[in-house]
Amino acid sequence: MKRVRSRIVFDVTKKYGDMLQQVLEWLDEELAKQRDEKRYYLKDKRTVQMQTLFGEVEVRRNSYLDREEGVYTCLLDASLGFDGAKGVSPSIIGGNRHRISCDGSFVFPSGRSAKKDSRLCGDEP
Repeated sequence: MKRVRSRIVFDVTKKYGDMLQQVLEWLDEELAKQRDEKRYYLKDKRTVQMQTLFGEVEVRRNSYLDREEGVYTCLLDASLGFDGAKGVSPSIIGGNRHRISCDGSFVFPSGRSAKKDSRLCGDEP
């Protein structure tokens, strides 16, 4: 039974990771369409590997030259509060989202915990 549970968790995690990649790449394209073209010059596409709750997700996103600041930037990273150089999703290091610990209990940004939810761990009811 544990082997079946592990396989299901693996498959679901992989599927959600793939969906997250697609959503982030779509969001990056939307940001490209709405950007200030006089300020942000589209330079190229860069790949980043993000550590997320669903494992490592590889995202190809646009890189821009910010003509006002004279630096290169990725609008997707800025909109997510993500430092592409570190490769860690804000939800992993805190941010303003809750986390789920390995035992299935919730940990809020304040540090307050909620009780374990057995459905998150695959425990029998």
